[in-house]
Amino acid sequence: MGSTSLRRVRSWLAAFVGSIILIGGLGFAPAANADDAFAPVPVAVSTTPDSIGAGGQATSRITFQASGPINQVYVLFRNTATGKLHTQMTVGSYNAADSTYSFDVHFAQGTPPGTYLAQYMQIHSAAGQEFGYWRDGSLIHNPGNLPASGTAAVALDALDFNYVTPVDIDRPHTSGFFRTEYWDPYTMSLFVRLSDGRLGLYPTGGNSTWKQAYGVGSGWGIFNTMFAAGDFSGDGENDVITRDASGSLFLYPTDGQGGWYPRQQIGWGWGIFSAIFAAGDFSGDGNNDLLARKPSGELVLYPGNGQGGFQAASTVGWGWGGMTSVFSPGDFDGDHKPDVLARDSAGNLVFYGGNGHGGWTTSRVVGQGWNAITKLGGAGDFDGDGANDVWGIDTSGQMRMYYGNGSGGWKSFGVVGWGWGSFNAVY
Repeated sequence: MGSTSLRRVRSWLAAFVGSIILIGGLGFAPAANADDAFAPVPVAVSTTPDSIGAGGQATSRITFQASGPINQVYVLFRNTATGKLHTQMTVGSYNAADSTYSFDVHFAQGTPPGTYLAQYMQIHSAAGQEFGYWRDGSLIHNPGNLPASGTAAVALDALDFNYVTPVDIDRPHTSGFFRTEYWDPYTMSLFVRLSDGRLGLYPTGGNSTWKQAYGVGSGWGIFNTMFAAGDFSGDGENDVITRDASGSLFLYPTDGQGGWYPRQQIGWGWGIFSAIFAAGDFSGDGNNDLLARKPSGELVLYPGNGQGGFQAASTVGWGWGGMTSVFSPGDFDGDHKPDVLARDSAGNLVFYGGNGHGGWTTSRVVGQGWNAITKLGGAGDFDGDGANDVWGIDTSGQMRMYYGNGSGGWKSFGVVGWGWGSFNAVY
């Protein structure tokens, strides 16, 4: 390739590497070992169908000549109409019997028609090695210096595909795109964590639809608790709080531009709690707060100080130990004060009204049979009607949305997604 092509390679690779966000210094790939004898070579690639219309889904398959199993594959696509780059966050599978890696490609509602070209492929082997192939089949990333197998790689043009119409997808899928844009701050979004520790984001359109998902980090498998905390640091952007196995509490401030500011440790000894969740401004002082439950059933309020820290904690309830799930849906009854929902061991969903001053107004059962839900949380306003909603994932992996009526009850419910059972955390 000439110097102009090389400059393009460096530019695209820089965008590719930059689009995979590393959180707090956490590594993206495990340490390499000697399980690979030579660099895996893509010898056949295909996408079916090669034109995407209504439905928005295609299956891509890559056949390798490899001396070890493939753990993950990323493909960078370039839109020739807009010049934007998209990296497929694949949730696929490697079949050792025929050396094929298959994954689904999805596109979101409203994406303009245009040709997408597979510009670059990055391969992660199970042994921890990374390899990169350019569109013409040339191996341009081999930091482990593994030898070639002697077989020429095929070009990536068989992975190209075209939009034929704008696509309408009304549910999320277990794949998406890394990209520089971040979530819309005015509509509900859900973070999801995959089994390998990668973090993805599913934003919504504010009208019972999902926008395109994209990856926002890796290495998040070290945390046993994660939740969206609203603007906890006081900088105007929504934040994430996590807890690791040692009981350390961390704040991950977002920059509102698709990235993160450096994480901050904001607590120690939080391993004593069996549940921690964001409670909005539960104390009524204008700052977002946390609620934490001890195994004894004591519920403790940790008021935020609006700068990423806490004011003095206080006990706001007892007897919460029998609840199998507890979270805040925000204002659920229409009084403009954050509330709490909790599921008991019998499957009853109980509403606890917040009084806006760190206490309670009333409680009542607002649903039965919720034991069929494996994961449960507040959805914000999913359908855009001004009332907060609740999401739940059932045993089959369906994402169910329970639409609030704005006065402490329900309007309706419906299935809004499939395949969510593969995520080990949703918030």
